[in-house]
Amino acid sequence: MRTRPSSGRDAPQRPRRLGADLGALAGLLLALALAQALLGRGSDGALVLFGATEAATALLAAGAARTRARLLPAGCAARRSWLLFAGACAAWGLGQVLFASQDVVGLDPPSTSWFDVPFTAWGVLLVASAAAHLRGRVRPHHGARALLDGALLGLGLLIVVWVGWLGDAVAAHEGPPAGLVAPLGYPLVGVVFLVATLVAVARGGGGRTVLLVVAGACLGLAADASYAYGAVSAEGFATGGPADFAWVAAFGLYALAARHDREQPVPRSETRTPARDLLVPYAALAPATACAAVRLWSGPDRVVLVLALAGVLLAMVRQFLVLDDHRRLLRVAEAQRAALDALAHVDPLTGLENRRRFGERLQEAVRAALAEGRPVLVAFVDLDRFKQVNDTLGHQAGDDLLRGVADRLRGCLRAGDCAARWGGDEFAFLVTDPGVDAAAVVARLRAAMSEPFEIAGTRVRATASIGAVAEDPRDLPVTGPPSAVVEALLAAADARMYAVKRAGRGSAAAGG
Repeated sequence: MRTRPSSGRDAPQRPRRLGADLGALAGLLLALALAQALLGRGSDGALVLFGATEAATALLAAGAARTRARLLPAGCAARRSWLLFAGACAAWGLGQVLFASQDVVGLDPPSTSWFDVPFTAWGVLLVASAAAHLRGRVRPHHGARALLDGALLGLGLLIVVWVGWLGDAVAAHEGPPAGLVAPLGYPLVGVVFLVATLVAVARGGGGRTVLLVVAGACLGLAADASYAYGAVSAEGFATGGPADFAWVAAFGLYALAARHDREQPVPRSETRTPARDLLVPYAALAPATACAAVRLWSGPDRVVLVLALAGVLLAMVRQFLVLDDHRRLLRVAEAQRAALDALAHVDPLTGLENRRRFGERLQEAVRAALAEGRPVLVAFVDLDRFKQVNDTLGHQAGDDLLRGVADRLRGCLRAGDCAARWGGDEFAFLVTDPGVDAAAVVARLRAAMSEPFEIAGTRVRATASIGAVAEDPRDLPVTGPPSAVVEALLAAADARMYAVKRAGRGSAAAGG
C-alpha cells in the first residue's frame, strides 16, 4: 500500500504524538502505583511487577536507541552515541532482571554483588555514549572537559555528603565498606552523564531529544542517589519506593527521546571557550575542599584524603586541557592572521606581492636610501597587446599568461628586490642594490620576456614595454616626507614606460 508523502501539515502533529507518548508513560506510572496498592508493597507480585516493568522499560529504550542508530549515516558520531546508549540500556535491563530475581527469591546479598556487573557496564557505556555525543558536536577537548566537570562535581558532592553524613553512616554500616563502592559509584556516573548532557544542550543545540535525555538523567540520578542512601542506611533499600518509579520514568523518557529524535548530525562547534569554563573546577572543589579541610583537621580520614587528591588530579588534567585548547586556538588564530596578511599583501592570481605591499616596500627603500645616500630603481613592465590574448585564446589563457610572466619576473629577483603585480597586465619591479644599473636591470627583464610562453597548448610570444628609473632620492626635486619621494619615483617610471609604448611596443628605456 502506498503511503502518502509527508507535507508541511504533518509537522504540527509531531508534538501531539510526543504528548500522547508522554501521556502513555504517565499512565504506566499511575497503573504501576495502583497495582502496587492492590498487591501490597513488598509482596511477591509487586516485586515481580516492578522487576519486569523496569527491565522491560530499559530494554524498550535499548531497542528504540538501536533503531534510531540504524537510521543514521554509518560512521557518524550520533550513530555511535545511540549504539553505546542502546548497549547501556540493555546492560541495565539485564542487571535489573538479576536484581529482581534475587529480590523475589528473598536473598539478602551484600550491597555490592554479582548483579552489579551489568549495572557497572551500564555506567561505563553511558559515559562513553555521552563522550561520543559530545565528540560529534564540539571539539574533543570540550567533550573531555565536560566529562571531567561531571566527575569533579560528583567528587565534590561526594566529599560534602561524606563529611556531612555518609562517613558516619558507613562507619556504622555492618558490612564491609568496600561493598559500598558500586552503590556510591552509580550517582557519580549519573552526575557525569547529566553534566555532559547539559553541555550538549548549551553548545550543541537544545532540541527536545536532548531535553528528554536531560529529564531522564535527572530522574535516574535521583533514583541512584536514593538507592545509594538505602544501601548505606540501616533500613536498606526496599523495592517499590520513589526510586523505582523514577527509574521507570527515566528509561521511558530515554525511549521517547530515541523514538522522536529528528536531529541530523551537525558539524562540530568551534566556538571559543567561555570564561566561566575556567571556573568550573574551582566552583566544584571549593566547598568540597572546605569540608575536607575541616574533616582532616579534626582527625585522619583516608576516604576524604583519597577523594580530595582525586579531585585535585582531575582538576589538573582539566586545566591542562583548557590550556592546550587555548594553545590550539592561538595557533589557529596565528595561521588565520598569516593568511589574512598574505591576502592583504599578495596578488591571488600571480602570487607576487600586490600594489599595496609594493608601495610599502618602496617607502621602506626610500627611507633607507635617504639615510644612506644610495639610489633606488623602480621599473614598470606593461604587456603589449594583452587584450588580443584574452580575445583569441580566452580569459583563462590570459590568466595563464599573467602567471607565466610573474614566474619570469620572480626568476629575476635578487636578495632585496621586489616584484609585484601593479594591476591588470602591468607589473612593477624594485631594486635597492647600491650598485644598481638601470640598463642592466631592463636588459635582464627583457631577456626574461624574450622566450615564448606555452599557453593552452599554444606557443605565445609576449612583448612588454619596460620603463625604469634609478635615482638617489636626495637628488629629486621633491621636498616633503618619504611618501612624496615615492610618488615622484613612481611617476617618473610610469612616464618612462608610457614613453616607450608611444615610441614602439616591445622596447625599453632606462634612465638615472
